[in-house]
Amino acid sequence: MQLNHMHLSVTDVAAAATFFVRHFKFTLQEMRGHSGLAILKGSHGVVLVLMRLSSGIDPDKAYPPMFHLGFLTPDEAQVEACHAAMKADALDVTDIEFMRGARRFYCKAPGGILVEVGHEFE
Repeated sequence: MQLNHMHLSVTDVAAAATFFVRHFKFTLQEMRGHSGLAILKGSHGVVLVLMRLSSGIDPDKAYPPMFHLGFLTPDEAQVEACHAAMKADALDVTDIEFMRGARRFYCKAPGGILVEVGHEFE
């Protein structure tokens, strides 16, 4: 079985879509409803659907604590390059750390989703 798609609610669909296109090479397939819904496709065929968070929902309580998307890179250099690019875009990123057999960091993406980027050692 293979993961087909993820559907996430975010506070800013356009900014979140731009983030995933820029930093993770997703392709924007479609934007609907005045930036109310974006459909993106990843390089391995995974579809990411971003939808505007319903009004009245507290963005800080939309997901459980530490809910996040995790991306693996093929090498440590890509972790460092991605970290540098996100910092250059003035995004909220943690320091790169070695934890549980991997070098990784976390980023609060536009729209309120927490993202992890790492490289796991064998």
